[in-house]
Amino acid sequence: MTLVVEFDLISDRLPLTAVAATAPDSTLRIDDILISERSRPVIVFWAKGGTFDTLEPALDETAVATYSVLGTTQNRRLYRVELSEQPPAIYTEFVRLDTAPINATITPTGWRARIRFADREELAEFYDSCETYDITFRLDQIFEASPETDDEYGLTPKQRETLLAAHEAGYFSIPRTGSLAEIGAEFGVSAPSVSERLRRAQDRLIRHTVALDERH
Repeated sequence: MTLVVEFDLISDRLPLTAVAATAPDSTLRIDDILISERSRPVIVFWAKGGTFDTLEPALDETAVATYSVLGTTQNRRLYRVELSEQPPAIYTEFVRLDTAPINATITPTGWRARIRFADREELAEFYDSCETYDITFRLDQIFEASPETDDEYGLTPKQRETLLAAHEAGYFSIPRTGSLAEIGAEFGVSAPSVSERLRRAQDRLIRHTVALDERH
């Protein structure tokens, strides 16, 4: 049974908090967190409200290597931002653990998040990382995901679809006929991000199948 956890991460060192402070009328909602081909952090987020004339100059003035607009609706824009500086190490924990953001918002003081974790062990690991990197973790609430949204193998939806894509591409075949770059292109993410997601998915599969049998 997976967990849904709502919490605040308090630190002005978290990516794009300065942008949120400069454009307070805009809501910045994270869609995905990745690692680029150049091993730089990438944040994909929706901006809603306020004026983009305020938001985009703020992006230009912060530690952003490049940004692009991936899509636009009537009052929202989807941005892909590649950071030029390394963020606090806690950022890489999101990528390494491949947590599934249900709802995460960038604020002037940090990130407010509603995140799915595979189990309490993974949540505890993330909490320990916050303490290690001097990021304040403020828990709001925690509850178990409903059965209809829980994967029997402990996989997040992104992990499941990436595993299936890798299988269909022949990535696990002998000889291998698919590459991480090709799989990443299908999802619009980098090869390192695909690699991290596949390793985490395989670890979860083992813990929920082979390792589970050993414990019983």
